[in-house]
Amino acid sequence: MPYASDLDCLFNITTAPSNVLQIAFLAFDLADRNPKSDQCLEAYFLVIVVDRQGKEHLGERICGSNVPEPIHTMQSSLQIQFVTTLVSGSHKGFRIQYRMLSEAAILEPPSFINEDFPPCGGHSNPLQLTGEIQSPGYPETYPSNATCNWLIRVEPRQRIYIRIVHFNLSATIAECNRASLIVFDGYRHEMVDDEKKYSPTGANDPSEARFCGSQAYYAEEGMLSYMSTANRIIVRMVTHDKPRRSDDDIDHGVQIGFKIVWTAVESLISEGGIDEEEEGISGEDECDEFVCKGGQICMEEAQGICASRSRLCIHKSLVCNGVHNCADGDFSDEAHCYSREIIIISAIAFSFVLLTICICVCCDQYRKKQKLRRMIRERREENGTAKMQTQNSERTAARRPMLENKR
Repeated sequence: MPYASDLDCLFNITTAPSNVLQIAFLAFDLADRNPKSDQCLEAYFLVIVVDRQGKEHLGERICGSNVPEPIHTMQSSLQIQFVTTLVSGSHKGFRIQYRMLSEAAILEPPSFINEDFPPCGGHSNPLQLTGEIQSPGYPETYPSNATCNWLIRVEPRQRIYIRIVHFNLSATIAECNRASLIVFDGYRHEMVDDEKKYSPTGANDPSEARFCGSQAYYAEEGMLSYMSTANRIIVRMVTHDKPRRSDDDIDHGVQIGFKIVWTAVESLISEGGIDEEEEGISGEDECDEFVCKGGQICMEEAQGICASRSRLCIHKSLVCNGVHNCADGDFSDEAHCYSREIIIISAIAFSFVLLTICICVCCDQYRKKQKLRRMIRERREENGTAKMQTQNSERTAARRPMLENKR
């Protein structure tokens, strides 16, 4: 049945915040684009995705009779608008199917790498609290024409702290086209279209951080780090050329690629001057786990230009695990581990010495008891021998008168 004219229908689809929405087109038959303007004027289908900050993202107007590709979002709310200006004639309209999926079921985008390297990309495991990501070929090289995607996902109450331990992709920061490392907000709307549409939105976009060149260009503390706003992020490496490695780099063992350590953060601890009402900021008494000490970052200490490091609330199991899981420059989670090891080793050594002494005392007591028992046995044997000799003497003495009488 053809659709009517002058329609302006708006469909709201909303699910729980922990879910995401996907749309599949089962049938699609609208008026074609206007031949003069190449615009959808007589009828169009429009998807408006509402992200988690409430911002609306308008898609392109869709018309014609070709069935569109499915629309995958990482959002829990969207609107569908159907507008007509003329009677359809023979066009029947559209039929769609929408799905509500748990965000935990959405994996990382596909990765592409040449055959000379093993597959790259991947995702974290459920309940994982920390991990490490290395570029393919690290620390000697990396592939050309590669796109590698890693998904880091933690529990919904947590956030993710990224610390780049080593970074060397190219000689200068101007060679972003050669190779770059990008950290995206895992819920960013642009991240869920097909892989051809994945593109950074610019240096001023708070939902991403892009790194190029080498760590020599990120000398200030904290520049090689990133704190997520939610519980999932995507780490992406994009390369177009192989690294340029000179003979001098080879002789000095210069490492190529990157190495990342990530940490699940329970919350950020408020400091003086920070608005405690800000989302994700809490007081120290609200952290039931380990509170990183933070400390001060002083760019010009002589002039008193200092700032406070981020104080992270991290799980207690991450303390003394051999990895620095606090913010860049904050080593408080590993600060007293050496002393703790000394105490443990000392306690083990003391226990060993005490056990050795106990064993020696027990052995000595055992030897003394054995010696005493042997002496008692020998005395008994001596007494028995003397008694038998006495008895024999008495018998001999008694027989002598009898022998004399017989004579």
